[in-house]
Formats: sequence, C-alpha cells, structure tokens
Amino acid sequence: MVKAALILFWSIWLAGCSLHEQTAMPAEVNTAVLPALHIQPAVLDLGDIPEGKTVRASFIIRNNTNQTIELTDIQASCGCTVAAPDSYVIAPGTFTRLQVSVDTTAKQQHIKKTVYIRDSLGHQAVAKLTFNVVANPHASPGKPKGIFDGECASCHFEPLLGVRAPAKLFAVGCAMCHGKDGTGGYAPALKHYPSLQALKHIIRQGVGKPQMPGFSQENGGPLTEEQIDSLARWLAAKTEH
Repeated sequence: MVKAALILFWSIWLAGCSLHEQTAMPAEVNTAVLPALHIQPAVLDLGDIPEGKTVRASFIIRNNTNQTIELTDIQASCGCTVAAPDSYVIAPGTFTRLQVSVDTTAKQQHIKKTVYIRDSLGHQAVAKLTFNVVANPHASPGKPKGIFDGECASCHFEPLLGVRAPAKLFAVGCAMCHGKDGTGGYAPALKHYPSLQALKHIIRQGVGKPQMPGFSQENGGPLTEEQIDSLARWLAAKTEH
C-alpha cells in the first residue's frame, strides 16, 4: 500500500514537472520577436566621466537567426569613438561582444555616441552610449588638449583641409556641434551672430575654450583666411533669412 502511494506521488510530481516545462516553452518561442541582430543593452549610461579619460564600454551583439552571420559594417557617429567586435562571425543563437572606446578630450556635459552595425543578411542594429563629462581634478597642468588633438582631429581638423565650398565646410566642421542648419545643438546656435565681422572673429579666434578653439591656421586650426571669409559670409547670409 505504501509502495503504491509512493508510485502515485512520483507520478503526480513528474506530471507537474512536465507541465512546468511545457508552460515555459512559450517564453522560448517569444524570443523570436527579438530583432534578428540584437544589441544588449540598447542604451548604456556610464554616468559621470572625468574629461580627458578614455571611456570604455562593452555591448552584446546577439544573432537571433538560424544562420551564421558576419558583421560587415560597423560605423561610429564620430572619429573619437572606436568600435570593434571580438568576432565578426556569429553562429546562430550565439553572441559576440562589441568593445567601444571614446576619447573625452575637450568634451563637456552630456554626451551621446552611436554605433551602427550591419550584418551579411542585411540586418541593422544600433548601440547607444551616453555619459556626462565633468571637470577632471587630476588633469595635467599646462595647455589642455583640444578638438584638434588625438582622435578628435579626425572629425574637427583633417576633413576641413583644402575644402573650398562653405556649405561643405559647415557640414563637415560645424554642423556636428552647431546643428545641421546652424540652429544649435551641442554648441550654441549661430543665427544670433548677424555680424560678418563677429562670425569671422569667432571662427578665427574661438571662444577661449578647448571645445571651441580658434580654427585659423595661426591658432593651430585647419582653416586658411580664405576659408574663414567664405564660411563667415555663407553663415551671415543664412542668418539674414
């Protein structure tokens, strides 16, 4: 009698376990609704970072398809951001890590960086990194590094060399901070500078901060006087409308 009762107990317990496994299955099926190329986390907030310190972060890139994929294109939103995966090939249902580093030289306040990823099957994904740059109490004395130094030069110096068209000068050298139409963004709007001479002075001499140094060649920047005059006239004409 006792043996029969034990057999009945184990039968009920095993049935319960089977039922539990079956009810867990929909959760596994639901993973199919995830993006084929899945970034975790989608947004990573690192909080306060001292200016000048290199930010390092790690994301997970998951392959939720039933095929092996190859990461074919990884592009960061600016030159101061470097992104590379541990592996460019990801087997079905597995993942690799995306290592991201950002040079915070001459940056201030709230910063957002974006990395765009594409795979061999045409899927796309985006990884976003945010942090707040604060004053660095341990910064080395002397002249601070600016946007013409280090990785920053790939965005703020090199693309402007030899460019003659003012619209292109603004697009590659100014829009990333002042907004694509000059209405402001990370840096103040330019539309409140109706004076041609004021614009020339600001472009040539800067505002006394590493974030906005003088862009003239005499101040260590990439622009000739001809480029400064052309860009200032183009901006002044835009502010008249």
